[in-house]
Amino acid sequence: MKILYAPSSREASDDLHRNVACGFDVLILEALVSMKQKVFYLPNIKTDKAVKDSILEIFKDSITWAKVAPKSIDLCVSDISNIALKYALWTQNPSILCFFGFTSVSFPAEDKYFSLIQSSTHCVYSLKELKESILQYPKLKQEKTKRIQEVVNGEMI
Repeated sequence: MKILYAPSSREASDDLHRNVACGFDVLILEALVSMKQKVFYLPNIKTDKAVKDSILEIFKDSITWAKVAPKSIDLCVSDISNIALKYALWTQNPSILCFFGFTSVSFPAEDKYFSLIQSSTHCVYSLKELKESILQYPKLKQEKTKRIQEVVNGEMI
């Protein structure tokens, strides 16, 4: 499986925040690489150079640096980057959003944007859930495809 990891912006003004942002990305990338998947890393254009350089130094050739989203990926994993939503609608395959540190996320009722996110993504709250969701991705994809198609066809919004 080809997986794109595309986190949101990692702008930071100090080493503490850069460390936290980089640490989050390292956890996710280690999990993806450990699953023997082909992993592409697409940092947000505003991501601090120190964070990007650290990621590349840590992972070297075990991940592929992407300057643009590859055309043929099977799954997009992100935190809350809008590329996860774009990918889901473009390919009609659900993306996985990582909300580590939370046990759930509730979306406001009747909010069209959050309804769109809920329809086209799957949220995970731990590395364990991330790995399980990737292993069960065919089932997850089957469950979400109809809702994504409804969004694309304009039936839902």
